[in-house]
Amino acid sequence: MTVAIAIKINNGLVLATDSASAIGETDDEQTKIHYTYYNADKLFNLKKGHPIGCLTWGDGSINGVSISTLTKDFRKNLDRIPDLKIRDITEEFIEYLKEFIDGKYENINVGFLIAGYSDNNKNFPEMYMIEIKEEKITKRELPYDNNFSISWFGDIDFLSRFILGFDPEMEILLKNNNFDEKTIDKIITLVKNNLSIPLGASEMPIQDAIDLADFLVEICKKTSRFVPGPQIIGGPTDIAVITKHEGFKWIERKHYYAQELNINCK
Repeated sequence: MTVAIAIKINNGLVLATDSASAIGETDDEQTKIHYTYYNADKLFNLKKGHPIGCLTWGDGSINGVSISTLTKDFRKNLDRIPDLKIRDITEEFIEYLKEFIDGKYENINVGFLIAGYSDNNKNFPEMYMIEIKEEKITKRELPYDNNFSISWFGDIDFLSRFILGFDPEMEILLKNNNFDEKTIDKIITLVKNNLSIPLGASEMPIQDAIDLADFLVEICKKTSRFVPGPQIIGGPTDIAVITKHEGFKWIERKHYYAQELNINCK
């Protein structure tokens, strides 16, 4: 279980995620959580020294191999590509995942965000979302021409209620209560236009975007802590910033080893 945040402003991107990882089983459309751990890696620099990052949510592994290991294995493929373009990296990653999965898509439910600056794009960051669910892989480009955006992935209910003013399940609830499509669209538009919270602006400094990302992750972690059931969002918050000139920079990052004993560790 996860919350993953991507904030785009004029000066770059801020990526943030929690560290919870739940192990359970689904039975009769209900998920039973057996264990919850709080040290999973879900945020990565896809190529050292380059302004390219990856967020992940959903399953913590595919066919018994952790998402962290898969992502870092893929990172080696980028060494042979001279001109790194976010779109091309996304396509390469999709082909890599297809080859690894080898047609065995059953019960896989995982998402990735590939984000950063292409070598041939001097000013604007790009973001592509990859999802593997319902036994297929899909790709979607997030809005490119909007200088400010907040995107959230994974367990999105808490943030959707807080930012947009309604739960993602509201449309289903209205359909089940015999509202027609036209009325549902009108209600959702009305709620978005009047109850959403305008957070941030494209001109905000990087540090403020960092604080906003951290705040949004904390909302989900604290809410998950106090609602009934296991806390499925929690643990340390990992945060990274991607900018044109400074590249990929860690702001908050957990380690399972003592850094002073591993000065040269990557």
